[in-house]
Amino acid sequence: MKRDDGRQKIRFRITIIGLCFALAYVLLLSRSFYLQVLERDHLAAVAQKEFMRQVEIDSRRGLIFDRNQEELAVTLDSDSIYARPVEISDPAQVGLRLASVLGDGDEKIISRLSGEKRFAWLARRVTPDKARAVRQMEIKGIGITTEPKRFYPHSTLACHVLGFTGLDAKGLEGLEAQYDSELTGTARTSLNMRDALGRTMHLNPEDFSGLPQGNHLLLTIDKQLQYQVEKILAATVSKYNAAGGQAIVMVPQSGEILAMAIEPSFNPNAFSSYPASVYRNRAVTDAFEPGSTFKMFVAAAALNQGKISLQQKIFCENGQWQVAGKVIHDTHNYGYLTVGEIIKYSSNIGTAKLGQMVGPEELNRAFTAFGFGQPTGVDMPGEAKGILRPVTHNRPVDLANICFGQGVAVTGLQLISAVSAVANGGVLMRPFLVKAIMDSQASLVSETRPAPLRRVVSIEAARELTEMLRQVTEEGGTGSRIKVDNYAIAGKTGTAQKAVAGGYSKQDYISSFVGFLPADNPQLTVLVVIDSPRGGYYGGQVAGPAWAAIAGAAMERLDWNRPQLARSPQDKARAGAVTLLAAPLDPSPSLAQGLMPDLRGFGLREVLALAGSEGFDLKAKGVGKVIGQQPAAGSVLQRGGSWSVSLSAERRGI
Repeated sequence: MKRDDGRQKIRFRITIIGLCFALAYVLLLSRSFYLQVLERDHLAAVAQKEFMRQVEIDSRRGLIFDRNQEELAVTLDSDSIYARPVEISDPAQVGLRLASVLGDGDEKIISRLSGEKRFAWLARRVTPDKARAVRQMEIKGIGITTEPKRFYPHSTLACHVLGFTGLDAKGLEGLEAQYDSELTGTARTSLNMRDALGRTMHLNPEDFSGLPQGNHLLLTIDKQLQYQVEKILAATVSKYNAAGGQAIVMVPQSGEILAMAIEPSFNPNAFSSYPASVYRNRAVTDAFEPGSTFKMFVAAAALNQGKISLQQKIFCENGQWQVAGKVIHDTHNYGYLTVGEIIKYSSNIGTAKLGQMVGPEELNRAFTAFGFGQPTGVDMPGEAKGILRPVTHNRPVDLANICFGQGVAVTGLQLISAVSAVANGGVLMRPFLVKAIMDSQASLVSETRPAPLRRVVSIEAARELTEMLRQVTEEGGTGSRIKVDNYAIAGKTGTAQKAVAGGYSKQDYISSFVGFLPADNPQLTVLVVIDSPRGGYYGGQVAGPAWAAIAGAAMERLDWNRPQLARSPQDKARAGAVTLLAAPLDPSPSLAQGLMPDLRGFGLREVLALAGSEGFDLKAKGVGKVIGQQPAAGSVLQRGGSWSVSLSAERRGI
């Protein structure tokens, strides 16, 4: 019996063990089915995420050129230092060594080196000296890689136009921000595998052999002129110990901005060393009361509506005029003045009476037509629309104040665009800074053609207003000291008290002068605004000399770059082979006869201007000077067709 009992126990144990093994087998089989069938896709994705990953490789940022294809912003290779903390046995010692070279706090670096992380940045885009010093240390777990870095070769030149990029190469200000997507281009994706130690193995090494590149910008800015404008503006701001200033040079017939300078300036290569308030392009983002420069638009409305003749005289109340209990003053005790003399002597009373004659509704329409109270549409970020309250809602005294530039605020770009409309025979153009976009192969992607917005005054009214503005710089006018050799000037001075809480400052003024030249055949419009000068504040006194210096430099630059047949070799060397768009391409007599001109030797911007003016589409390949064309020179042109040109690749970086 005992033997049978023992056997039964053994059988029972075997059965239990067998059942356990069977149950374990069933459980393993079920788990295997669950993992390999039901959870297959999910687990495969987890595994791929752990050992495989897609990495976006940023493209090299496109270049920015001035109108003559001189580089203003480029992309250079720069060294960045990283660490693999899992490979560093003594973070404290390594951190101290690196801190002595990189200049960061040792605690900050030690923190990045500690832990089981497989990757950590230590310093991005360092100087060659720092990279060389780290490389010579030969520390295990510390590596150096190459990253593209934005660089501005001319330091502060056109800084407020160009803007800058951040550490991740994203545009933060200026054209870098406005055209960020164009300049950045399309990122490339690479599939990478990591081993058990976290080391990266590139499955597609060819992805890293040549980084993709964004598009390039060709600006309307002229580098040489921009430099001169900035130099003159900075000297004026310094002379008068002013808070700041701005200056713009524009082609009135097209809206192209040849120069745009703001003071104080900054170096975009080291933008973090400057306060953020300095970054703003104040000609676009900040509005100010224009003062007496606004009087010309009241006169324009009166002339355009036929409310007054040039010979008609207005009584200026001998210097004091009471309106709704408020007294309006002139700087001199004027009696009767013609409308031209009102502008010449800058009479507040005379201008206010002109505004009364025009009426609030017509004034409001005129100011709006000139573009005040609305963005100009320039291709820059953060544009302000200024302040233009409906004059129909204003009290009589407010209407009078607006007529001489109080109670209204404009940007510098709005003001010069409106004056350019007068110079352009009464047609307002949209201002712009980017002439063309080219791809990485230097083929034309898009171009910006001059865009008329609307007619603001008649041709006759624009002509009559120009004659009035000429008197401002004649003997006795508020701008009589503003002279540019060999050129007649049409312009207006502005001296405006700065608005403060509860009224107007007694010591801070906005001094300005805006005008165009030559008055009888306008080529350029120039604006100069000085903020809070000391030791003088009248527009003709402070801004006037700077305006004359800038206008003279601009006309000289325009003249020297205009194609001319008779020049000495020294003159040609000085001029270079560049032309401003304001200097039209000479199509030769063949174009007038319906034949294709010979374009060889001309640059892209001249050919773009000529093709656009004649109504032809243009396809361009390359940069530099035209070396080939279709149709061939002398061919009969078919209206509505297209031209194709190839240009020599002389420039660096494309």
